[in-house]
Amino acid sequence: MQLVIEAADYRRLSQETRDELRAVLEGRALEPRTSKSKSNPALGWRRPFDLTPDLARKLVHGLEEDHVKRLTLFAKGDGRVALSKLLALTGETDLRALSHFEGVITRKLRRLIGDEEKKATLIGWDYDSTQWSGDGWRIVDGIYYVTEPTARSLAAVAGRRRARV
Repeated sequence: MQLVIEAADYRRLSQETRDELRAVLEGRALEPRTSKSKSNPALGWRRPFDLTPDLARKLVHGLEEDHVKRLTLFAKGDGRVALSKLLALTGETDLRALSHFEGVITRKLRRLIGDEEKKATLIGWDYDSTQWSGDGWRIVDGIYYVTEPTARSLAAVAGRRRARV
């Protein structure tokens, strides 16, 4: 895996984030953080959050139509969608479009559940499914996923939206 962060982007990161990145890249153990807020055991790094139908409805409310369409893809199947399908849905070819989509969804989810530690994420990446280009420099395809409860909740919201149309 290769991680590239341009100098300007690196400077925008908080000092805490820079320290964490250096520690991880140097293989050092991270010092435990002290936090004034109580940790939520339902939240974990790289573990997608389970949406309830009510929370899914709130999450979808007010989103751009393209974002709703992408979330609906997760609802249609077993919660797993190929990167290529998410891009093709809106005619995109640049992976950054999905980074924007994920960012919007993640920020709204964290706001809705009051995630002060910024751990919550809705969408995960199946690392074993990653398909690389022949030269090994860029990702060609792979699988994004949400949890089964989230897929069911999104399906319920999508069903209600279709019923109103």
